[in-house]
Amino acid sequence: MPHLHTDPGDHDATVSFFIVRTDGPEPRLMYHRHLKVRKLMMFGGHIERDETPWTAVLRELVEESGYQPAQVRVLQPRIRMRRVTDAAAHPVPVMSSTACTSAEPAHFHTDLLYALTTDEEPAGAPDDGESTDIRLVTRSELDRIPDEDIVEMWREAGRFILDEILGAWEPVAMDAYPGAAPLV
Repeated sequence: MPHLHTDPGDHDATVSFFIVRTDGPEPRLMYHRHLKVRKLMMFGGHIERDETPWTAVLRELVEESGYQPAQVRVLQPRIRMRRVTDAAAHPVPVMSSTACTSAEPAHFHTDLLYALTTDEEPAGAPDDGESTDIRLVTRSELDRIPDEDIVEMWREAGRFILDEILGAWEPVAMDAYPGAAPLV
């Protein structure tokens, strides 16, 4: 998906997520080497014009990781709004952030970051043209990744997910949240 808003100072809406594998002796975060940035990052991408943020997460999950939504769960705080009248209630993100891109011209990405968990291998593979350099990283390995190989904000987010979110939030089925917004 091309950037929609690329004039200097414009904002693009994006979604991202980490997948935490829980099937080993300790949790492992999945990172992939971003094809353009050439560093380890989370999965995700732009919200297309006809998508809600949650629909974009579902699409990017399959495209970039090979996982099907039924194979993973989204981590959610135990106290949260579960339904709202006349709107689609989306999952609570781990973080909402805005950062300037390195792309020219410089513009912003306003991102919603989610944490997903699974205890299995992906059913498929990343789509053609997506990064296949996928790494499973434990907490101690995360700290040892050289600075030149990782985007620091995504190392910080990974630490937060492993240290704070994983044990405190509950895993919820991906289909518990509607992808589409209700028609008025």
